[in-house]
This record gives sequence, structure tokens and C-alpha cells, in this order.
Amino acid sequence: MTEPVKSGGAVHFAAAALGRCPICTKGKLFKSFLKVAAQCSNCGTDFKAADTGDGPVVFVLLIAGFVTCFGMLYTFLAYNWPAWVHLVVWPLVACVLSLGLMSPLKGLMVAAQLKNRVRD
Repeated sequence: MTEPVKSGGAVHFAAAALGRCPICTKGKLFKSFLKVAAQCSNCGTDFKAADTGDGPVVFVLLIAGFVTCFGMLYTFLAYNWPAWVHLVVWPLVACVLSLGLMSPLKGLMVAAQLKNRVRD
């Protein structure tokens, strides 16, 4: 098994955000949409100890909630959209942002745990 990279450079975090192994940047980090693989298929790094729990959800909620609330308030005050447009647009924006951010943020949390050698 390969030891975590001590430099922890931006390349390794970017690879994790893209769903690749944060150690070798080649193997897959996820075996499904949000399910972390047991180990890297390329370098054999063990991902079992990297349990993110609800960490990524908190960041997704904060980011998507801020963008959605700010956008809704801005468009309401600046453009005076009708209420039905807000009810169509902003829940859709919140769902798309939430689904789009969940996997990259979970990958970043796994990379941070592996860099800091977090164990059970």
C-alpha cells in the first residue's frame, strides 16, 4: 500500500474533487455516485478509514443555500419576478447545485483525511 503524499499538493486535491485517487491521481475514488471505493484500483490505497460522515453535506448546504437565497432575493428586488417563477427556478437551482457539489466535496474531504492520516 502506498503512503499518503506528504506534500499534499493542489494536484492531489483536484484529483480527489474529480473522483480520482488523491494519492496516485489515476485510480477511481468512488465506486458509485457517493460510495467511496474500498481501495484504489491503481495504487491500492485503503479508503476504508476515510469516513466523511456528514461533513460534505454541511458545506453543500451552506454553499447551495447561500447561492439560492442570494439569487432569489436579488432577482426579487432587482427584476421583480412573479412568485411562480421563483417557485420554479430556485428549487431547481438548489437541487442542481446540491447534486453537483456533493461528489467533489466528498472527494476533497477524503483527500484531507488521507493527507492528515485520520484513522478510526
